[in-house]
Amino acid sequence: MKELLLVLVAAISVGGFVPYAMDVIKGKAKPARSTRLMFTFLLAITILQQLSIHSGFLIVVTASEAVGALVILALAIKRGVGGWAKLDILCYCLLAVDVAVWLTTGSAFIALHLSVLADLIAFTPTLVKTWRHPKSETPLFFVTGVVAPSLNILGAGKFSYGVLLFPAYLAFINLLEVL
Repeated sequence: MKELLLVLVAAISVGGFVPYAMDVIKGKAKPARSTRLMFTFLLAITILQQLSIHSGFLIVVTASEAVGALVILALAIKRGVGGWAKLDILCYCLLAVDVAVWLTTGSAFIALHLSVLADLIAFTPTLVKTWRHPKSETPLFFVTGVVAPSLNILGAGKFSYGVLLFPAYLAFINLLEVL
């Protein structure tokens, strides 16, 4: 049963990127370049952090998000907006601090918290852009970002704070974007 749920989670997660990518290609959605660049980098870091704290099957959502983030980043380079505004540069700096703290402390648990904070900061340009231009994003993409991590939590089988933090955060931030 758990394996079936994980396949469903991965399918929902990756499947959410398809309509979003199509909307970016058609010019309906305009992803924030800075957010997409930082998300791709952060998700790679988060996968390493989750591996080091033995998150088990919860890594499925993070890995699925990383694949989709890489595709959207590639599209955003040509079809996205922004990337060098003051807010973008601030977010890049905070992300650099996150990585530096993780590498210097050697604590994946601390770094996981910093990654959630950095992800929130990285997501800020998208939240601001969507607030100003609500039609510049694809709502279904963010709905799947609520559903997939929520189902992943249910199928985790391992309910500890460190394991559940990132998928719970993903569900929350995507719900915030939908609202």
